[in-house]
Amino acid sequence: MNGALELTAFRGLPVWELPAAHYLLMIQAGAFAMLAGCASRAFTLKSFEGLRLWGVLSATGLVLAAPLNLVAELLSPERFPSMLYRVHLSSPLSWGVWAILALTAFGLIECRLLFRPSEPGGAAGGVRPEPRQSRLIPRLTSLAALGVVVYTAIEIGNAKGVALWAGFWPLAALLFSGLAAGLAVCLGLARLANPGKGKTVPEPLPRRILALACALSGLALLGWGGLTALPVFFAWPGAAVLPALGAVAFLLAAALLCGRPRARYAWACGLTVAGAWAARVAVLSVGQAAALGRNLGEPHLAGHAGLLTAFAPMAFWLVCMLAASIAVGRLSGHAGRGRGAEAKP
Repeated sequence: MNGALELTAFRGLPVWELPAAHYLLMIQAGAFAMLAGCASRAFTLKSFEGLRLWGVLSATGLVLAAPLNLVAELLSPERFPSMLYRVHLSSPLSWGVWAILALTAFGLIECRLLFRPSEPGGAAGGVRPEPRQSRLIPRLTSLAALGVVVYTAIEIGNAKGVALWAGFWPLAALLFSGLAAGLAVCLGLARLANPGKGKTVPEPLPRRILALACALSGLALLGWGGLTALPVFFAWPGAAVLPALGAVAFLLAAALLCGRPRARYAWACGLTVAGAWAARVAVLSVGQAAALGRNLGEPHLAGHAGLLTAFAPMAFWLVCMLAASIAVGRLSGHAGRGRGAEAKP
């Protein structure tokens, strides 16, 4: 069976491999990170001002790199651009291409607003404050991010023939873990960009939302494994390893975020992203293996592209974020604003 053709059709019994899990992780985390980055301007949430910079940057990078997973999975990559002018109203992927393009466009506009050149006599470091009078762009960007979130839920829930992908529990696990991963990426990058501020933590509200999202993600994974996928785990005991590890990572991250985390929240962010990755690999692999009546190793999770190609888009995004952290660290206006936005609990 050609997994690439099934991936683009979303009909029958799909064969989704490791790049599909990476795609879902990156696109959902990017959408929620963009929501966090736009919250301060779109909804006047002052607690999210510290996430403005890294929310917009990380989300734009994730949304740009995520479709590379789909292109790598296609045996005919040149077919991917054809989705722009051949719209299939019954295909969630066709709608998803336009949703991702909209979020990418608004993300680039938000990046442009972040790094507007200073006027003569402006702020030091070549950066001037963003205009506060308009909330139209951040609100449209937030709407585009919500569209991507809805699209990913539809493409999973509408996959025919895979019973373990339908219902409340798998969608809850993917959406809550996507929210947790998006916030974790913002907080983790902000911490890495300011390594000398070990005694400061972000505003309480984003941390509490992240802790709650981690706890709900862990409970949703346990609910999916104990109520929906339990017969599969009886047949294949080894299949329970990944969802169990994902649930443990989320619950441990939630525990680390409680109280006065200080330096611990960097570890919590890493555990959150690891749990989100394990959750997606588990849901996709266990669900389709049960539907196809195959062993868990069939089809091979790495796909025809291999492990290097499967992880390449994530590596590309990491390189971009490393370059962005160096560039932002040299812009005194943004560096000062990011440090000032942090507050002790």
